[in-house]
Amino acid sequence: MTESWSDPGCTRCRLAKGRTKVVGGVGSRSSRIVFVGEAPGRDEDLKGEPFVGRAGRMLDQALKEAGARREDVYITNIVKCRPPGNRRPRKDEVDACSMYISAEIERVHPKVVCALGLTVAKGLFGTKGRMADIEGRPFEATVHGRKVTAMVAYHPAACLYRRDKTEQFEQSIRKSLELAGVV
Repeated sequence: MTESWSDPGCTRCRLAKGRTKVVGGVGSRSSRIVFVGEAPGRDEDLKGEPFVGRAGRMLDQALKEAGARREDVYITNIVKCRPPGNRRPRKDEVDACSMYISAEIERVHPKVVCALGLTVAKGLFGTKGRMADIEGRPFEATVHGRKVTAMVAYHPAACLYRRDKTEQFEQSIRKSLELAGVV
């Protein structure tokens, strides 16, 4: 069952002024894993669905290579509206959207939450440090009151610009799916 927990009329932060659509999460409500990206890009803002552009195709391919389908997982972003110029979301914007990601985590009840990128890892898990120190290494975390196994993978968009990170990204996606018992 695909379900989204966001408010299409939300005006909680400045991002509402420039968006086309609120981009809620999609996927299985009974998924054992949630993948969390940073923010919608242009394609996502137009379609109203996360990870549908080039980065989404890279994520879909990594899922497929690991033996999973997009329909087997839940995919969302830490903020639900596109930041101008695809800049990183600011802390107050992440805080304004926290009620939505909290509702998603609460309703899906995942075993594993995989942060796609360092910005997400910092915002969701309070992670400190460099990507090289945390990427691909599971740890326990509390996300909006729920204890989960946390994973951090490179954001698929980063792999579009740094092809040398693609193999690590794919390995982290596979490991996350294995930890969740999806594959």
